[in-house]
Amino acid sequence: MPAVKYAQILAALQARIEHQDYEPGALLPSEAALMREFATSRNTVVRALRHLDRHGWVNPIRGRGRVVLGRPQSRLVALPRRLQVLLQPDRHGRRVGGAVVPAPPSIAPTLSCVPGTPLATGRHVLGDADEPFAMLAWYTPAPFTAAPDVPLLEQLERSRGVLSHRVLERLGARLPTDRERKLLSLPRTRSVVVALVTVLDTRNRPLLTVDAALCRDVPALTSTFDLA
Repeated sequence: MPAVKYAQILAALQARIEHQDYEPGALLPSEAALMREFATSRNTVVRALRHLDRHGWVNPIRGRGRVVLGRPQSRLVALPRRLQVLLQPDRHGRRVGGAVVPAPPSIAPTLSCVPGTPLATGRHVLGDADEPFAMLAWYTPAPFTAAPDVPLLEQLERSRGVLSHRVLERLGARLPTDRERKLLSLPRTRSVVVALVTVLDTRNRPLLTVDAALCRDVPALTSTFDLA
């Protein structure tokens, strides 16, 4: 129950800051006021406030309280551009499906579950309608329902009460499926780059897996490394 309350408090405060119910420069309500509002313990409130402190939503000032800074810059900016795009499908394409499905054998190991485990999923085509460049499916343990107006990874962090910590990427290539050929307008002989991306939380537990097929050359896939 405390974990659920923590996630509720965090989601509510972040939403109020985003919608400027708490404007930049204003003070966040006191710990006591939040304890009364959410009918929970001080420890649970403090845990949510520390998250806001650490990730740049508020600035704690001794003797004043927590000053609202606004929505911080996404932590995804530290990632290569291709990963930023794949982990924000809601910003870079259109959704073409979603449901609760049994975990495919290729996906189950990435989420530390057995094949057949119920997973929430969404499918997206990325790019413009006349020039799509990727098709992807994301998977996360059910239950989870994605809202269209909030970034996917942020929703997961809020609903699970955890933080993303590490991103693992595995690249490969294969021929496209019939559906990928149709939605991406590919010739039968054209192969696709496949990216399997898994997001881990701060305890190294899998939170999200994205299985993407990219149908055009992606310069970011070529990296340069200096040898000491």
